[in-house]
Amino acid sequence: MVNRFYIKDMISRPLLFGLVVFFVLLTFGCATPVGVSRVNESAVYSQINSSALTSNEYSSYTSVILHRHGLPDDDFLADPVQFIKKLHDIACHDERRDLLLSLSELCFLVAHKAEADQSQQVIDNREFYYSPMNPDGIFPTHEPISPKKYYLGSAVYAYLFLLGEGSDPPPGSFDRRFRMACDLYNRSLSNVLTFSEGKVEIKENSLPLPVGAINLSVKKLEMPWNPDEFATILPADTFEVHGLSVRNREPGLGAPIIAVRKKRPGQPVASAVSATIFLEIKGSIENLEEGNCSGEVSTLSTMAENEIMINDKKVPLEMDLTAPLAYSLNDPILWSMGRNLFRMGRSLFKPGIYPVQPYKQGLIPLVLIHGTMSSPFWWAEMLNTLAGDPQIRQHFQVWLYLYDSGKPVVFSAKHLRESIENQVRKFDPSGQDSALKNIVVMGHSQGGLLTRLTAVETGETIIKTVTGKTLKELDLKPKEQELVRQYAVIHPLPEVRRVIFIATPHRGSILAGSLARRMAARLVALPREVVQTATDLFNLSKRFSVAGQVRSSMARTSIDSMAPDNPSLLAIAELPFPENVKAHSIIAISGDEQPPDGDDGVVSYKSAHIDGVESELVVPYGHSCQTEPLVIEEVRRILIEHLDALRKKRKVGLSKSAFYQ
Repeated sequence: MVNRFYIKDMISRPLLFGLVVFFVLLTFGCATPVGVSRVNESAVYSQINSSALTSNEYSSYTSVILHRHGLPDDDFLADPVQFIKKLHDIACHDERRDLLLSLSELCFLVAHKAEADQSQQVIDNREFYYSPMNPDGIFPTHEPISPKKYYLGSAVYAYLFLLGEGSDPPPGSFDRRFRMACDLYNRSLSNVLTFSEGKVEIKENSLPLPVGAINLSVKKLEMPWNPDEFATILPADTFEVHGLSVRNREPGLGAPIIAVRKKRPGQPVASAVSATIFLEIKGSIENLEEGNCSGEVSTLSTMAENEIMINDKKVPLEMDLTAPLAYSLNDPILWSMGRNLFRMGRSLFKPGIYPVQPYKQGLIPLVLIHGTMSSPFWWAEMLNTLAGDPQIRQHFQVWLYLYDSGKPVVFSAKHLRESIENQVRKFDPSGQDSALKNIVVMGHSQGGLLTRLTAVETGETIIKTVTGKTLKELDLKPKEQELVRQYAVIHPLPEVRRVIFIATPHRGSILAGSLARRMAARLVALPREVVQTATDLFNLSKRFSVAGQVRSSMARTSIDSMAPDNPSLLAIAELPFPENVKAHSIIAISGDEQPPDGDDGVVSYKSAHIDGVESELVVPYGHSCQTEPLVIEEVRRILIEHLDALRKKRKVGLSKSAFYQ
């Protein structure tokens, strides 16, 4: 029997230490063939969401497909053209739909890489394209690579993945690949239709694909204007927007475009509207190589349509609602218009109403009226935000009112009322559109004073305030009496049913003191006809005044009209609204003061507050608050309330129209 102690003594200490280290390394130090490593969550999602759309690599979904069919990545790098043809052939005999997504992504990757290097270097009589995927920095092929050819292939394969027929069901809305395929389709289609100079070309043609060809035809063109009226069509995705808080992008299918109308004489801007181009594929992947596949192109104004029917299924359209607005306003002249109108009483553009979009029966007009030394274009933030709301977009049309804000308020108010009535007669001469009988008018600052004079009955209030007498007691000549009636006797417009006041000086502005009025009188150059009419009214007021020269002095400029001691202004502020007109106030107070104290730097709360309104909201902003989110959200609330009230009327017997159907 061997003594155990003897054996222990035979093992040297160094050898024992080495054995211990060996077993420790064997147990803990060897990496497993398969395992996980803990990383940051964002790194995982970065890998999951990576695709040809976000990087120069294809997605993990495509990696799965290539691995499944034994297609090495090196083959794709060596000859992408033949690689895609081989994968296409596999897809023709394999009913699994995910092959179509991989084909779309690889085509997009090839097109994007080919487009990235437009200076095609010729080396050894072969064409090379820069490729970050390729370690040599080149992407060789035996034939020239046309980016548009592969973009078109990407769009076709993506469409077939999403909407094509087959035994394998299409992806659901919760499938990450669904949105990836939508973006591949949208971006590829936009690139296919775009000229090198940045315009969009839409015409019937037979175009080559990476495998086979497709015959394109124009299915329909549903735009607000005749095609001959368009100056150009531009892809919305090639423009970056600045100056607006948000970019309204509605997800769906299609290539968003900016449809620009030819600029007409007297128009302040070259009107641009939002539209979407949609390519519907007729056929299957097997038909592509046979040349039996066709594509139908539709161009749809997203102001009228927000979806398209495909195989009895509603497909929402991808829409960019902000880019066309920003494109229209991308002119420095427009932003200086307000000051020129105030000082000179004229501009490059005729005062009046400018609809933001073509008239459509059933849409309620929302008339926006700017303030002093401003212009309609300062409503851009509100326009953009409201356009992003489907309810507002589907039920309202915006009319911008442009006026020379240096005139006395009564002159501008008369012109506004006439402009609204002219628009109503122009668009609806037979009076069949009930939406035009429910107009909403909204004004900021001085624009709020004009707004009020569309919705109140003055009777002879202004006349009595200025002269101390009734119209009959003045014993005017017929011509004089007509002049007074035009500017001093105001009736509410029957079409106006709701008014919104934003920072409105109903009882005058704190800045309209005597010094400001004298300066305005020197600076503001009013049109000759306004000066003459104002002089005639001034002479009449002096002739019949019983309250002294100061009180009888009529407003010479809009600053006079907004003076806190203007008796006509104070009298109008007390007039009630008709029962069928709803009014709302939005009042700004900058600083920490609370009502009834405080002001916005131009208008005090006490001046902006009036009785008889449906709602009053006080917001913590300065005077130019029409761009602020709380104000815009309140306007949206009021517009929805207006819609709800109309729907309620319908339930109790209001006649139907296109708006209610």
